[in-house]
Amino acid sequence: MSLRRPLARLFMTPVLVWACSLALAANKDLSREKIVDLDHLTEVSPGVHVIEDKDHVVLVPNVTLITGKDAVLVVDTGLGTESARRVLQTAERLAKGKRLYLTTTHFHPEHGFGAHVFKGKATLIYNRAQRDELLKKGPAYRRLFSERLGVAEALKDMRFVLPDIVYEREAEIDLGGRVVRLSHHQPAHTLGDQVVSVPAQGVVILGDLLETKSFPIFPWFPEIEDTDVDPVNWREILQAVERTQPKVVIPGHGPVGTARDLTEAVRHMDTVRDEVTKRCSSGQDLASIQKDLTPLLRAQHPDWELQDWIANEILVYHTRLCGSASELGLFDKVARE
Repeated sequence: MSLRRPLARLFMTPVLVWACSLALAANKDLSREKIVDLDHLTEVSPGVHVIEDKDHVVLVPNVTLITGKDAVLVVDTGLGTESARRVLQTAERLAKGKRLYLTTTHFHPEHGFGAHVFKGKATLIYNRAQRDELLKKGPAYRRLFSERLGVAEALKDMRFVLPDIVYEREAEIDLGGRVVRLSHHQPAHTLGDQVVSVPAQGVVILGDLLETKSFPIFPWFPEIEDTDVDPVNWREILQAVERTQPKVVIPGHGPVGTARDLTEAVRHMDTVRDEVTKRCSSGQDLASIQKDLTPLLRAQHPDWELQDWIANEILVYHTRLCGSASELGLFDKVARE
């Protein structure tokens, strides 16, 4: 009896749920539905505009444009060529001939797979870990999104491009009267997560380190050899940002928030960590913990989006905290057979 299918269901549940919800059974390409909506362009702080994901549309991120006297910085591109083209046009309108920069919060497709549109028109700045992760994992994620998530059309003309500037831990960009800080801390949601901030205004951009009014997205995908998510580091980053008491918190997805959203996210992660640790100590296996804990977490936040990702979150905590290396070894063995 092959174990491949049960294991795939266990590890890939959120992706398969997405596939069903995105009507892949009907072979429908949903790329047009995933284009950023320029009608949602909002100034959230002086010189800081967000094309906001107000309605939690799957695969539509928040895109931020920060303007100064001398230049404009774009943070994230949207998914694929058309979203990026619209973002670029908006940036050029705000810039009025000024210099353009582009950076991305992390390498995932809906955040950075439009960088090719900016190449040659903007200076691309990534941290080294993000660049390296893009080169290593980018092609597999392109296949995953194209084949399972119904956005092949959005990605058909996409090509991978390298940044013009690579930094290690921290960099600053003076846009002219407005200084932006780029920071890479440690592996969390991805290996190269970047926190972008305008310290003088209390603005912070977190990418998928935070989703407002939503359960977090834990990208655990053994099928494409991505199991690098680290919830312990992730929590530390959120708490460090929370301590700065930002006024404006821009998440990867969902409405623009405040420091309160960071507090709620940290509290949620603490709850999952403590509950998984306690249940492991009492001898519960992963499946039992997922079955018992999922409804409890839903009940705590019944209005939060992305409830289908709770199982992955529990899986990752279980693996990191409960010594589940044997399960990973079993998966690897089956995958090779």
